[in-house]
Amino acid sequence: MRIAVFCSASTKIDQKYVDFGFEVGKAIAEQGWDVAWGGGTLSMMGSVSRGARSVGGKTFGVIPQKLVGKEFADEDATELFITESMRSRKAMLEDLSNGFLILPGGIGTMEEFMEIWVARHLGYHQKPIVICDPFDFYRDLRTFLNTLKDERFTSSAHDELLTWATEIPAAMTAFRGSMRPPNLI
Repeated sequence: MRIAVFCSASTKIDQKYVDFGFEVGKAIAEQGWDVAWGGGTLSMMGSVSRGARSVGGKTFGVIPQKLVGKEFADEDATELFITESMRSRKAMLEDLSNGFLILPGGIGTMEEFMEIWVARHLGYHQKPIVICDPFDFYRDLRTFLNTLKDERFTSSAHDELLTWATEIPAAMTAFRGSMRPPNLI
């Protein structure tokens, strides 16, 4: 099974997030699962892949050609796919993966999270989506999502498509038993 991880590639974030990314990658690999991610070596993004490989895990990076130099494509990946665009990157990550793990990140992470959540809501996939947030990073986002529900722009049905976890073991448990075989490339 393979988990796609969406998280920050910013080099300006606190080291605690980078360390957390490493532990997440390690935990995924310790389950016997592969990591799919944005293919870069920087920050949390690179740390997730290094964490997985530190315990023998396989990593599948997907990076657009335009970002190969900017995000420093991870040549140590088990397999590195280079796509033409961000859209094709996201499509490939969706196809490669059995589930999606959202970690702290910026606008790119938010965009990936929202797109994969909407796709699940619309029935384009039935793969689990887990948000692991031990730092209460997404506190304000959760407040906003509750406002959307209170104002009836969303419903409880949207909430049921997500699992929120505050610890890595709880995030791993959320995936167990809910993943389907991948579409291997």
